[in-house]
Formats: sequence, C-alpha cells, structure tokens
Amino acid sequence: MINPLWLIPPLALLPCGWFAAARHYQRKIVVLQSLLQAARQTTADHANQARRQIGQLQAELAARPPMPAAVRDKRANPAPAEASGPAQAQAEPDTVFAATAMMSDGFPQTMVMRPGSRR
Repeated sequence: MINPLWLIPPLALLPCGWFAAARHYQRKIVVLQSLLQAARQTTADHANQARRQIGQLQAELAARPPMPAAVRDKRANPAPAEASGPAQAQAEPDTVFAATAMMSDGFPQTMVMRPGSRR
C-alpha cells in the first residue's frame, strides 16, 4: 500500500508550479504586447509621414505652371521625324516629358553621417 504522506508534497507543489508558470508567461505576454504596440506606433508614424509627403507632392504639382501651348501643340501633333532613333530622343529630353517633369522627388536629400576618426 502507498503511504499517503508521499502524496502531500506533490499535491502542495502542483499549485505552486502552476502559479509560477502563470506569472512567468504573463510577464512574457506583457513584454510582447509592449513590443507589438511599439511596432504599431512605428507603422502608424511611417504611414503618416507617407501621407504628408504625398500631400506635399500633390501641392507641388498643383502649384506647377501649366505646360506652354507650343509644347502642348507639339506633343499633340508631332511632326514627321526625319531623323528617327535615339539621337532625336536625346535631343529633346525636356519636351518629351514636360507635363510630368518635377524639380525634386519630394524627399529630403540623404546625408551619410560618418563618426569622427579616433586615434
């Protein structure tokens, strides 16, 4: 017959182990939730920055002067090309895409920051 005194320690340690595991994994869950919230905030910041940049680009496009009539007529009724090929396409790069030409792409210039040399 099994001595009932041997059952007391395992039965006492069972709830202790359950509470210890619950506390351990609850802490992990809290850390993961905070990481998830930080990732969501970063994603929202990136989306807001993209919206601002798109709005800025749209404002720049709206403020751009209209295409001159001579260029518009030339694009609408192109003259028969005597010299066809890449030479003609390179001769007039500004007039080919005049309606979509932009001064900048709307993003700030990338600057490479290098730490000072240590000796």
